[in-house]
Amino acid sequence: MSLRHPLTALSLATFAAGSLLVTPLSVASAAPEGETVLPSRQMPPPPPMAYPHGTELSFTVSDETQATADTLMIHLSAKAESATPSNAQQQLNQRVNAAMKLLNGQSAIKSTADNYMVGEEYGPHNKHSWVAQQSLTLSSQDREQLLAMTEKLQQLGLSIESMQWTLNPQLRETLEQQARLGALKKLRQQAENDATALGLSLVRLERVHIGGQGPINPLEPRPPMLMMAEMRSAATPPSSTAEVQTIRVTIHAQALLADKLEKTSPTP
Repeated sequence: MSLRHPLTALSLATFAAGSLLVTPLSVASAAPEGETVLPSRQMPPPPPMAYPHGTELSFTVSDETQATADTLMIHLSAKAESATPSNAQQQLNQRVNAAMKLLNGQSAIKSTADNYMVGEEYGPHNKHSWVAQQSLTLSSQDREQLLAMTEKLQQLGLSIESMQWTLNPQLRETLEQQARLGALKKLRQQAENDATALGLSLVRLERVHIGGQGPINPLEPRPPMLMMAEMRSAATPPSSTAEVQTIRVTIHAQALLADKLEKTSPTP
């Protein structure tokens, strides 16, 4: 026979009941009022990212402008030959100095003396000589005056290596700017047209590279050479006719496309 004190049984029951209430009370007190905290495994997934798998489109557009070339460039060569290098150079220097004197005071003609070379040339039967040579470049927007001066230089013994028409720097820059703006205006419209043809929609333009013709890394544009001719004989005066110069600017771009978004009715 066992004796149990009534207070002891009541105390144990109260303690047991109190211990059962500790855990839910402590959990409820950890959450802000009016907010329910769920276990981490029951948290809703994050919303999907917009356009996670878009289509990348690479394309090019170009625009061009035209103008008549306004600057004539003529490349000439002075040459002297002698048995010794010093005599060859002396003769060459005299010829070039005479040419530069004719060019002095010609404000409409820009002239530069370029490469200077001295070398030994060998001919048949072990014959050899020393040759000195220098090139001159003339340019002007006054065609008639430049051609007349070139004829005088030919009479001094200079020969024409080549002739070419080009644009003066100011006009060329203006034409390039016009072609650049024209190509940029075509850029977005071309991207939207391509997206529509593919059954997609344009999200944004991601990369734009402005340059000349060629791949994504464009080459620097070169001055146009419209007319070249070798005229080494001074029997007749030179002639040249300006032609139309075309300036083209090409833009390489990349755009992000995605499926067309479905239109939803407005929420009342």
